Amino acid sequence: MTRRTTGWLGVVALALAAVVAGEAWYLWGMSGPTPTAQRPVVIGDIDAQTVVDTAAQDAAAIFTTSWRTYDDHLAQVRTLMTPPMAARYRTTAAPVKARVVAARATTTTRVAASGVVRASPERVQALVFLDQRTTEGDGPPSYTARRALVTMVPTDRGWLVDNVQTR
Repeated sequence: MTRRTTGWLGVVALALAAVVAGEAWYLWGMSGPTPTAQRPVVIGDIDAQTVVDTAAQDAAAIFTTSWRTYDDHLAQVRTLMTPPMAARYRTTAAPVKARVVAARATTTTRVAASGVVRASPERVQALVFLDQRTTEGDGPPSYTARRALVTMVPTDRGWLVDNVQTR
């Protein structure tokens, strides 16, 4: 190999290294977009819908209860939540247990509809419409329509419920 060829190979290698460094800075050095009122969803549609579907399933599981398996239910749904949310849920669910058991209440919750409100790689908010059927003892069932704003966050265990606001 001649000296001239070696020189050109060195120049090409340096140029290639500069291009790779510039691309790496562009991809990893810049923060991702943040949701705004004009653009509330800044992740892909498939990713957002996958998290919304998970939020809907988790909300239905959280709001489905039975007086016979109340403690097991609490333990099971806590696995769907972040530790701070699980602690808040445990605190609010404890006083409800006495009423549920005394009334022999069973609530079945189904998802009527769901959609994304706001989504980023760090947090997704889903609006979930729930239909609940509750029976107490041998009485007739009652029906309630409820909506929940469910906040999901990514963890090492997948997307987990970090907050739920109901109306």
